[in-house]
Amino acid sequence: MPTKHTIIDESGRASEIIVGRDIANAANLVLEGAGRIAILTQPSVSRLAAAVAEGVEQLGLIAAVRILPDRDDAKNLVTVEAVFEWLNKLGFTRSDMAIAIGGGALTDLVGFAAATYMRGIEVTYLPTTLLAAVDASIGGKTGVNVGGKNLAGVFRHPARVVVDLDVLEQLPVELLREGAAEAVKAGFIADPTILDEYEARGVRAALDRIVPAAIAVKVRTVTEDFRESGKRAILNYGHTIGHAVETATGISHGEAVAIGMVAAGRVSAMVTGFEHEARQRGIIEKIGLPVQAPPVDEDEVRMLMDRDKKRDHAGVRMVLLEDFGQPIVTHVDEGLLTAGLQAVGIGKP
Repeated sequence: MPTKHTIIDESGRASEIIVGRDIANAANLVLEGAGRIAILTQPSVSRLAAAVAEGVEQLGLIAAVRILPDRDDAKNLVTVEAVFEWLNKLGFTRSDMAIAIGGGALTDLVGFAAATYMRGIEVTYLPTTLLAAVDASIGGKTGVNVGGKNLAGVFRHPARVVVDLDVLEQLPVELLREGAAEAVKAGFIADPTILDEYEARGVRAALDRIVPAAIAVKVRTVTEDFRESGKRAILNYGHTIGHAVETATGISHGEAVAIGMVAAGRVSAMVTGFEHEARQRGIIEKIGLPVQAPPVDEDEVRMLMDRDKKRDHAGVRMVLLEDFGQPIVTHVDEGLLTAGLQAVGIGKP
């Protein structure tokens, strides 16, 4: 039986999350009362999108499919404008809805477009990567890149997220590894049982255990703090340095977050006395994720960190660990940032 979660934002708007097997179909994706359906997808999952479109038409509705670029090549305002113009040509109204079928970059983009087109149309996500399933599709963050990661965006839940474990289990190991970074992050900040699974089985950890547990962490955290004014910031563990490394080097988001968590582990040891820096690094290595940054200019990384959303007038904020499952959010000084960067090979020791 599928499991269901519901997140309700401060306005009372609900988002339903369904996790199960053999549920990637039109009946689960289309909302009651919807009119036209715009399906936005990526080249690698276009067959799945076509099957969903066929199912939509069998429901007696009109479906149109548009294939967008992969990964961050789609996450820009040029693509958003192209989506708007396409919806105009389809004659979209506020009673119509969009379906995003793809990875985290696609759900970020489509969520932003749906939230802003006609001041908001309904959208459903079918995440097809582990990264999207446990992180990007859950919690209502949308956005595109404008000189930095996700600097243009809004908070708005999708109406529904359908996570099909059968789809995820067909992923190549590279995508399982990338998504594992966000899943194991949930273990570091909130649910150490996730760490036990990854420590035992590495990247081949059982998704029927990992995915529901990681989603439950995010649902609990987002429910308490929809707009990231407090507790939700713990979900940024590894992201302060990770986002900067990702932008500067072009490595994947999961690889960058893994590097960022290693850096945060070092800073945690210095600030809170965190005793599990070596174990954390070992779990990340067991998954096959990097623990050292690729060659990158330190000044560029620092510049990107200065531009990051997690910085405020008092300086850079980082999520640190007192212990597994015990995160804190605090400002860090330049000396601590230097130590964190040096822990992943950025800058001279």
